[in-house]
Amino acid sequence: MDEKIEVILIDVGNSSVKTTEVVNGAFLNTRVWSEDVTSVLAHYQAIPLMISSVKKLPEELTLKENITVLSHLIKLPIKLDYDTPETLGADRIAAAVGAMEMFPEENNLIIDLGTCMTIDLVEKGGTFKGGVIAPGLKMRMKSMAQFTDRLPDITAEWERIMSAELGKSTKECLFSGSYWGIIHEINGVLQTLSHDFTSLNTILTGGDAHFFESKLKAHIFAGSKIVQRGLYRIWKYQQ
Repeated sequence: MDEKIEVILIDVGNSSVKTTEVVNGAFLNTRVWSEDVTSVLAHYQAIPLMISSVKKLPEELTLKENITVLSHLIKLPIKLDYDTPETLGADRIAAAVGAMEMFPEENNLIIDLGTCMTIDLVEKGGTFKGGVIAPGLKMRMKSMAQFTDRLPDITAEWERIMSAELGKSTKECLFSGSYWGIIHEINGVLQTLSHDFTSLNTILTGGDAHFFESKLKAHIFAGSKIVQRGLYRIWKYQQ
């Protein structure tokens, strides 16, 4: 007999929708959809849904009884020390809660490398202290092509171009500025925060995270399920 699904966690990103089933606290059957969120939700009827979305959701979805939408307005198991909580991305809130759930006795630095790069600090005890938002890897590459006349767009071929920090061709230079620039930014943030925190647990997540893990000057915990963990914790907290 199939075990009952407690809740389906839905992470709406800039480029895709990710769903994960939760059965007895285990995260199962994660699926990435290319459809819009309304089409994805049509596949799930009368099942509790917990949604984190970086996009504005249609109002009719947010009013359904089986849907809980993550925002700063619902009950959260962490404190948001943030001047504009209404602008704080739901994915960043979920990741912060996921980090606290996994490492409650640590100061956690969450580095999410996706469409954008975000770096967020959650102090021990569960206070979100703020962070950094910057262009992600492909956004950097594409923007240089978009805002100039002669620089090429290398987003479709950058993995074949990968080079040292000093490129020997224009394409290598574009790669170097995008890829190594992110590495130096992250290492700079780590160095700055090390003055205030003798112990800092660093969690790396996001679709491009695996390209950077070995290049950062910190012990890295790979947090591929950190948003799902946070969403599930927040959903349970509402109960």
